Amino acid sequence: MSIGEVAERTGFRTSALRYYETTGLLEPADRVSGRRRYDESAVDRLAVIRFCRALDFTLDEIRTLLTEPRGRRQKARWRALVDDKVVELDETLARVRAMKRVLLVSRDCDCVDVQECAAVCS
Repeated sequence: MSIGEVAERTGFRTSALRYYETTGLLEPADRVSGRRRYDESAVDRLAVIRFCRALDFTLDEIRTLLTEPRGRRQKARWRALVDDKVVELDETLARVRAMKRVLLVSRDCDCVDVQECAAVCS
């Protein structure tokens, strides 16, 4: 498949595919007459990348997941990364809830301006 065909099938831009090649996330494509030619494994790998990006994993984390060895050790890496991501989400949720509380208190307080409100409501 050409880079354009892979991009169309996966929803990634061709520039993203080239970038993923340079960063080691995607195997460099074979060249035929100077043009990239991908096999089906590139589509599968990009599906994994999209899945991980949707879960807010960084490219470095995804690279870690995609490296050898496969099997049980990969499962252990996945679990460790998921555990770290869950902690990160819990911290984000706590921060968002605290922000919401301050916003709601500050919206309904009797302060005249935002400076006063910052001193009183925080």
